[in-house]
Amino acid sequence: MLKRQRFRTGVVITMAFALFLSIPAPPASAMSSGDAIVATFVPLGVVLGATAASYLLYKNRLAQPADAKGCLGYRGPGEFFIGGFVGAGFIPHSTWTYRVGGINYSADAMKIDPGVTGGIKLGYFLESFPYFGVEAEGSIGSQRQPSQTLAVNPPQAGATALRVPGQTLLAWTMAFHLLGRYGFYQDAEVPFGRLQPYVGVGPGLVMLYAEADSAKNFSLELEAGLRYMFTKHFGGFLEYKFSKQWSVELESQQVFLNTIGSASGRGVFDFDRHQAVVGLAYHF
Repeated sequence: MLKRQRFRTGVVITMAFALFLSIPAPPASAMSSGDAIVATFVPLGVVLGATAASYLLYKNRLAQPADAKGCLGYRGPGEFFIGGFVGAGFIPHSTWTYRVGGINYSADAMKIDPGVTGGIKLGYFLESFPYFGVEAEGSIGSQRQPSQTLAVNPPQAGATALRVPGQTLLAWTMAFHLLGRYGFYQDAEVPFGRLQPYVGVGPGLVMLYAEADSAKNFSLELEAGLRYMFTKHFGGFLEYKFSKQWSVELESQQVFLNTIGSASGRGVFDFDRHQAVVGLAYHF
């Protein structure tokens, strides 16, 4: 029993630190004021991860039976969980504004192809009120922005069309969610209920890597899902996620204007991302 407890604790500690420390290295040319966000947020994430790991060590140092409420090491009806997920990401058409030579060119209906996404999550539902919980999540998604020609609206400096070369966009997200859930089909093995619809909302930090530069922005993160507990400890879930960023800036974007040819400028756009994922989680 003690070995199993130590194994679970070791797994959770490892995943907690991986969640906050596995940031991909940005391109060398992407240093900007956005790095100040990372310099603030990442150390905070490390502190939170270390605090969570310390609490897990404290909670799991002893194992007490269910009737030992109030005793040292008691674990009530709340639960920790750790899981992983994979799925697809979708980005709707949007307007990108390019600033080239002091002039803003607005290109409508920018297309970004569907892509793949995956990540891990670590969370906890309260012992005293198991309908409520918290969750930290890290994920990576890849989307292809194909080469395309867009109308400039309205025309600027004689330019009526703008061509964008193709590139791959990589979105690395750290998110913190406040969770609410409800349980159906209660039984002796899973008293809360095997079928658990849930919702989550919270802030995120998204690092968007293009092929020439990157952007770092805070985001609003929403999720809604349905979990089914196959056993007391193992469950599967289906989940929809929505991420919203405002006024994302990529500093070095190449474009081709029908008046001046090739040019490089700053691209500004809102970045909305929808994700549908499936995953497995271990609850303890």
